[in-house]
Amino acid sequence: MLSNERIRDFRERLDKYLGLGINLLSLAIGCSVKVDLYDILYPALSLVGNEIAKLNIEIQPREDVAVLRSNGDYSLTRRIYNIDGNNINKDELTKINPSTALLLLQVHQARASSPREFAGSIISLYRQLGTSPTKIRIGKGHSIVSTREKAEFALIDFIGTRTGNEYLLANNDTIQIIDPTEDPGSYRQVATAVSNALNDLFIKGVYRDITIYPVYDAPIEELREKLMNNYREFSGKWNFQLDSDVPQPRVNYLLMGATVVGLLDKEPPMFYDNVKAGFKVLVTRPFGELSIISTYLTAHVDESLMDELERDVMGIDELEKLKVKIMETLSRPNIEIAKVLNKYLPELGESFKDDEHIAGTIDISGPGIFVFKELAEQANVDIALHNIPLISPEIASFAAGHYIITDATAGTNGAIAIVASKDVIDSIIKDLRGIEGTQPMVIGDVIGKGTGRLFVPDYITKYITSKSLLMKLTMDIDVLRSLRRQQVRCEKVRVEARVFGDVQGVGFRPTLRRQALSFGLTGYVRNLPDGSVEVVIEGCREDAMALIEWIRSSPVGSVDMINYVVRQYNGEFVDFEVR
Repeated sequence: MLSNERIRDFRERLDKYLGLGINLLSLAIGCSVKVDLYDILYPALSLVGNEIAKLNIEIQPREDVAVLRSNGDYSLTRRIYNIDGNNINKDELTKINPSTALLLLQVHQARASSPREFAGSIISLYRQLGTSPTKIRIGKGHSIVSTREKAEFALIDFIGTRTGNEYLLANNDTIQIIDPTEDPGSYRQVATAVSNALNDLFIKGVYRDITIYPVYDAPIEELREKLMNNYREFSGKWNFQLDSDVPQPRVNYLLMGATVVGLLDKEPPMFYDNVKAGFKVLVTRPFGELSIISTYLTAHVDESLMDELERDVMGIDELEKLKVKIMETLSRPNIEIAKVLNKYLPELGESFKDDEHIAGTIDISGPGIFVFKELAEQANVDIALHNIPLISPEIASFAAGHYIITDATAGTNGAIAIVASKDVIDSIIKDLRGIEGTQPMVIGDVIGKGTGRLFVPDYITKYITSKSLLMKLTMDIDVLRSLRRQQVRCEKVRVEARVFGDVQGVGFRPTLRRQALSFGLTGYVRNLPDGSVEVVIEGCREDAMALIEWIRSSPVGSVDMINYVVRQYNGEFVDFEVR
């Protein structure tokens, strides 16, 4: 297709969405619409933690899904409340008396940009829930961002069950749209959204007795009907049960996803205390889907970007073929992988065994590579990744380098990560081979017990350009000492530098020290009376110059200027000190 015809077709699509009240250019795609966990959600929970503790609410340990012992029978009651919960009927909560509750909050972007604002929303809703006579156990929460203020709501699925000899697992997940260049009512949009919700059941080995409770909305009734028909087609195609009678938000804002429930007759892979040194990290396929879809979208908006893409990376037709292939993968549920995982789970009541079972799993979707950080923290271990397998490293680098997406490792209905002993991993790889869309590979090791540190290859900065995101991967100093990169041959130098700008009283020196140690450098950093900072570095020239470049774009403070000279190596230091 000629470039001008492509742009024309895209703009017609843009107008069609605008006719529905949807501005494609302001719409987040896939899992990128979620409220940021590290910058917003966790700080917000910290702000209101003491007050929540006084309420009749119990927040279950963090998991991707709610996990309940069950006799196989259960009920699901859905209620939709105002975001502040002021229409909650407390007497009704007593009658429902749920075993657990799954929360879905859709909040305006103004609330989602500030921990304090978001905390205000949470505590108001929780006060209404937590002052009822019935204890409410929150099994899973999911928070997404809307660009329209009047589109806020709190959707809660209350699940009741009785303790039995099985597990009941439940999850909720939604997206606004996955591919804005497709029709909003296309089958693949809904199939991807529901597959994304199902993935958190699949990672626990659930593959039978699955029921889908749709969550969807749209600005017009015709589109809502299309979305519902897609749910029917998807459920029929994959033999899932569908409950189409549950209430829907109806705030006229495009949304699609589901609460999904399934049964498991084995012990779920949550043996985090058993994760230990030598265990391997396996992923079922490369990831980073959103960088490709986002680049495809952005190239149609910015013609100069499309020219640069075609000149330096690949033709737009080739990118389109890649995008279509990804959409086919995303819209297909990973149920065959779930069956393989189930094979490596202990029978009910059986203990975990290193040489037979999977210790932990996690879904590599919205947070991308950051899921490995979460896994390390949950298991209290340190993990080193040797490889970041992306679907297209070239596109990921282009997308991050042009600020199309801040984390080019993110995805939707993504690959699955598995942690287990080497023997178990080897066996799983054999079982996964042959399943359509899988490409199993070992990408890392568990170093040993620790505090949840994640070590990644230096080239990760090509794919994550946000300084605040990169800081979340900050390594621990003590471990860095033992993991200094081994330089077989290098030219050793001494670099003496003066750094000017807002660099005192902002955490510049300790942050610089961590970075220097990660490069295997020695020396010192100290404040000078004139407000500048003196840095002396010794080590390999390549590493020393990499640290100088890091200083130029320091994630803390603000560097106006750096002057430095390269001198002869002295071997004066054994550490990198803050003086």
